[in-house]
Amino acid sequence: MKKLLLLLSILLTVSYAQQGKIDMHGKENSKKPKIYYGKILEIKNAMGYKYLKVNEKEKVLWVAIANAPVIVGDTIGYDKRTIMKNFTSKTLQKNFKEIIFASDVYLPQKIHKPKSMKEMLGLSSASKIKNPHQGMGRGLSPQKVEEKPKKPFESKEFYTVEEVFMWRKSLQNKIIQVKGSVYKVSHQIMKRDWVHIGDRTGKEKELTDDLVFTIKKTSLIAGDKVLAKGKVVVNKDFGYGYFYKAIVENSSFKSIK
Repeated sequence: MKKLLLLLSILLTVSYAQQGKIDMHGKENSKKPKIYYGKILEIKNAMGYKYLKVNEKEKVLWVAIANAPVIVGDTIGYDKRTIMKNFTSKTLQKNFKEIIFASDVYLPQKIHKPKSMKEMLGLSSASKIKNPHQGMGRGLSPQKVEEKPKKPFESKEFYTVEEVFMWRKSLQNKIIQVKGSVYKVSHQIMKRDWVHIGDRTGKEKELTDDLVFTIKKTSLIAGDKVLAKGKVVVNKDFGYGYFYKAIVENSSFKSIK
């Protein structure tokens, strides 16, 4: 029986279902994107994504999708609206000369009754899963009750990365400062630069060792030591798998020794 290909509808905004698709630059897009097809040659898992090495008409490409049930040998469909050059994955310790971050993905299914990716990821109303971000980026697992802070909240001049995650509810919408080193900078995704800051606190497995600060544009590079300042935003969902338990926006940076 031929494999069915089903559409992965990733929610970009709360009103996505009512208003139609919106691209990463906030422009309405009523037309369906062109879909390309490739056979999966290799799979690498990282940060809620699957990085897929695919063969598309004898051309080898890398495609990143939100975590989904695919295996080597599957043929998938994907759009190419978001292509990043010289993208480095800290988790995989690998630089991709070019990688596609796909939002519209068609996956092979072997079940008799078609089932959408939205249902498989628990994003449909029928799933009754309270957390709408399962399987997306840095989202919390709906299967796990969020732990209480290990210690009572304390107002401080400077916070560690781990403390920002631990006390994020108390820090929500507040201006905070963090001293640390730049892990990496991703430029001009959704019209902003994304600066990853670490200070050797937190745990990688719990995703509390890397705090993202966003800014319109910066010349910072990996290894820079900075005093980072900005407003804490909790449970921020940009769509495309970009979901953060805590992120710092409207940021500014000051170099330190």
